[in-house]
Amino acid sequence: MGTGALALAVAAQEPVWAWSWLGWLSVALLWLASALALVLLPRYVRRVGDRARLRHEIADAAHGPMLATLPAGLLVVAVGWGRIGPDAVPAGVARGIAIALLVAGVLIATALGLAWSASVLTASHGLEGVNGGWLIPPVMNLLVPLALAPLIVEFPVAAPLLVLVGFAFLGVGFVIFMAVLTLLIARLALRDPLPAAMAPSLWIPLAPAGIIGLSTLRLLQAAEAAGVSGFTGIAAGLVVSAMGLGFGLWWAGFAALELQRIRRSGGPPVHPGWWGFVFPVGAMTLSLTAVGGASGVRSIQVLGLVATVGLAALWGYVAITTAPLARRRSP
Repeated sequence: MGTGALALAVAAQEPVWAWSWLGWLSVALLWLASALALVLLPRYVRRVGDRARLRHEIADAAHGPMLATLPAGLLVVAVGWGRIGPDAVPAGVARGIAIALLVAGVLIATALGLAWSASVLTASHGLEGVNGGWLIPPVMNLLVPLALAPLIVEFPVAAPLLVLVGFAFLGVGFVIFMAVLTLLIARLALRDPLPAAMAPSLWIPLAPAGIIGLSTLRLLQAAEAAGVSGFTGIAAGLVVSAMGLGFGLWWAGFAALELQRIRRSGGPPVHPGWWGFVFPVGAMTLSLTAVGGASGVRSIQVLGLVATVGLAALWGYVAITTAPLARRRSP
């Protein structure tokens, strides 16, 4: 997810600054994200062979929502192939890959989302079991509109239906995000601080905060480009994006203070969950860049470039830090 977000962030900067080398870099990052997806996919698929263990993992407060990284990752790569893919392979091939990943991501997201929600309602986790990872299931729904946006433009006949489907998934993700965010705030306010190992999960709220506005903006832009009746103008997308950015920046300040507290007590241990820092920052960067491009405000465009550089630095640091863990065999 983090590598795919970086590829999209780099691609979004190319038309703003007219630096052609960014296009080549985004294509390389897309290929890397796709390769990583192929490498990691078997680690998820093997869970299906043991249904009892899978049900137990879904019901686990810490690990259950993390399984949503599979469909979310597929959807991020689908967005990448829809946006960057035509620069890497023939347009028809890129479109086919994007559609296949979108369909797989939606099917898995729907099934997993329902299973996880049912487990939450039937298990007795208590507030202690709530963490930022619970926001990953809403994120996978919020990514569907982004994957649909290029297809809306490519298939104008089906565009009215695809736009409505996109907003339907946006509604699912938004409502669940607000519900889980309320639980997370209650847990942080009323219970002991999160364990140090869960520190990356504090940054996950930045992901839906960025994607809600970005998805709204992209859907409206795609609907207008496809000539869908009733969808003209992008003012609503800019409003929602600005609101999401405002909340995300506020939460980033809060999470940074909490991370500083954890560092004073020894710091979070190194584990693959450190990638939880990358995608949320990527989501905010993409939203900031989209707002800059749509509004034409130069200062916002410059902030988007700075955020992209920061995202690349964060991606590199987390990649180097967690690379030795890749040799370990997942359970």
